[in-house]
Amino acid sequence: MRKFIVFIILFSTMQLAYAMPGANIKIAISGPIHDNTYFLCMPDLGCLSMLASKKGKTYHVIRPVDMNTLFVTDTHTLRVYNQGLPNSCNKLVDKGHTITIRGRLVKHGDQVAVKQLHCTVA
Repeated sequence: MRKFIVFIILFSTMQLAYAMPGANIKIAISGPIHDNTYFLCMPDLGCLSMLASKKGKTYHVIRPVDMNTLFVTDTHTLRVYNQGLPNSCNKLVDKGHTITIRGRLVKHGDQVAVKQLHCTVA
């Protein structure tokens, strides 16, 4: 039941406006992503599934994306981990541009983080 509630909260925060021009977010995170357990979350945007991204999903948002904070959420443990951002990710992504977030998901004990995090904007 807890998992169901977390999924409802995560998916209710996503924006689903595909008709308007906006910014795009691609996630290219490798690692132990075999089920819908891990999400990248951003303030004022919501949580984005790493599994859906691994299967080719690109997230479209209707406004510019200010990449100043990023969290990794583990829905099995219901924990949220603050992810430090390198300079390549600390950017404003305007409408019409795509940010690609790359890295490797690493689980060490009960801690989860994205290592070798790097972003590109095109």
